[in-house]
Amino acid sequence: MKKVRHYYDYKDYIKFQSQKTLNPEKREKWLGEEWNLKIEGFKREFSKLSDFLTTDKKVLCIGARTGQEVVALKDMGVVDVTGIDIVPHEPHVIEGDMHNLDFESNTFDLVYTNVIDHSINPEKMISEIERVLKIDGIAYIQCQLGIDQDEYTEFIVDNPIHDIVSLFNQSFCVVCQPMDRNFAGMNFELVFSKHEILSKIYEKYGNIQSISVPEEYLKIWEEVNLETQNKKLDESKILSEKIRSDILDGLSKRGYYLTRFAEAFECKRIAEVGTAEGWQYYTFSKFISDLDADSTTVLSCDPRDVRNKEYNEKYKNDNRFVFIKGTSKEMSSHAENIDLFYIDGMHDKNSVIQDVVNLENCQASDKKSVWIFDDFDERFGCFQDILTLCQASKMFKVYSVGQTASGKPTHQAIVVSQFRTQ
Repeated sequence: MKKVRHYYDYKDYIKFQSQKTLNPEKREKWLGEEWNLKIEGFKREFSKLSDFLTTDKKVLCIGARTGQEVVALKDMGVVDVTGIDIVPHEPHVIEGDMHNLDFESNTFDLVYTNVIDHSINPEKMISEIERVLKIDGIAYIQCQLGIDQDEYTEFIVDNPIHDIVSLFNQSFCVVCQPMDRNFAGMNFELVFSKHEILSKIYEKYGNIQSISVPEEYLKIWEEVNLETQNKKLDESKILSEKIRSDILDGLSKRGYYLTRFAEAFECKRIAEVGTAEGWQYYTFSKFISDLDADSTTVLSCDPRDVRNKEYNEKYKNDNRFVFIKGTSKEMSSHAENIDLFYIDGMHDKNSVIQDVVNLENCQASDKKSVWIFDDFDERFGCFQDILTLCQASKMFKVYSVGQTASGKPTHQAIVVSQFRTQ
């Protein structure tokens, strides 16, 4: 994501963006020759949601300008539609700010916008969209990708997966795909569904940036992985104490954060590909040890055994915790009814797909399994593998862990799916 301009005062941003809507030539065109064209265009776009968009839904349109999307929805039979823009246009559009929505939480069934690139703070905008959405409500976002923006663009979307999907905390992405350039110049669309479990995780723990890690989990990080990460920072010649501290703080939260998904989705049988020193393995083991439940297990595999010796000694006599020296193929003969998979293996193209193929018969039999994929970044060959799995699942979440110890951005994807590759 690349910001186009900066403002000293928020009022300057509002004033600048208002110029577009107040431009007399644009308004004459919107209200004249383009009026019916855009209404019919919006009807075609909203018809993609016909299975969801029944007449009783409550809808919010953000950045509605003169209100053609509002009229389109009402023509389609949706009675309760509200359009907002920083410049009102009665009766279809009232004054409103996308960064501070003046509505109660859990109000709308659908929020639509095609002006996310005009947001000065897309993270705040998306948090407001999620706040006003009901559980199981839909956010429908259309944007421009890889084409010239107008002079009012505030940030350029380079990679919608990282620039937009990763900003949603309480929703699964169900659609993320290019589209034929439409009447409004949009050529990419995303659909999100606000999910009860994700919402509860966010309300209780925050996101990966804000989560507070208990001391017992920080202890595992410090004793198993901190030294390794400091060595990587040294090798990358990252010497600034503040930068080092920020990177390490971000990385230290990942292990515990993932256990919160295990908790929320009631996962008690976990399989990990790629153990290394075992930080995530022992973090999951700590989580499982604290569960008052039967049939719990954590399995992990790696072609090498370089696990932390102290922690290996601690867990070696507990048959709930199993390490297999090998790959996901070898582990598949030991794993069954797994409800959470953590894939942190090879970075090569097709490697993650192969892990899923190897483990698909080990998935939970009575529900969809949770799959967590590390290294979801374009610099890795496995990026396309993971993207394919995300899109196939139609139920995925992406988040930024921050930076690696080499100073590179790093993302993970969480997918809820019952994969069948054969």
